Amino acid sequence: MSELSDETSAPNAQSAETELVEVVDQVETDDDSPMIWRVRKVADQSIYGPVNTGMLKEWANSAQIAPEDMIDESDEIWRPAPDVDFLEMMWQVKLPGGEVYGPTTVGTLREFINEGLVSEKTPATHAKTHQSLPLAALFAAVDFEKRRASRRPATEANKSTASLAVEMAKDQHIRQLEEDLRELRKEHEELIHKFRQLTLQLQEGMPRRPKIVRGPNNTPPPLPG
Repeated sequence: MSELSDETSAPNAQSAETELVEVVDQVETDDDSPMIWRVRKVADQSIYGPVNTGMLKEWANSAQIAPEDMIDESDEIWRPAPDVDFLEMMWQVKLPGGEVYGPTTVGTLREFINEGLVSEKTPATHAKTHQSLPLAALFAAVDFEKRRASRRPATEANKSTASLAVEMAKDQHIRQLEEDLRELRKEHEELIHKFRQLTLQLQEGMPRRPKIVRGPNNTPPPLPG
């Protein structure tokens, strides 16, 4: 696995090129899509490819494509890598030092975990919906969706594996709102209780008016002579 600094400039070393060639050979046997995709690295403007869809996804999921890199279909119409929908570069994380990295793939975030750049408790934020959830929850959601997709018809299995993660993020946000509402209700009840106690204490501390004693036929008592 290359380090984060390598992602913005790799693949550029001989060993990295050898590794990528091996992966290309493996993907070519499993993917019959045309080899039209190229990557232009933002660091040195070097161009890699053309490769097929499977190979491009493999690069994106192994931290080989940075968010700033450009992609084209061998037509010189370059676009940012996150704009290629099937790469699913849609998650952002905050790195040590406060730098926000992304949007990138779930596979790249797994590599960051292995490198110790982030932890499973680090929040990941969806670049479009702005929903956040811990990386551990994101990985669990994506893995569950992959298992579920393997049991669905092919047309269903091609759906985004991040959809469930977004739904989980929404559910987590709703649960947090419900928890906040319970806390507010509790504080409200405590304030009402304190108000009643203070009101009672105030009433007990006020001087009582003397009782008027009336004479026969309810006439006022005679004034003292």
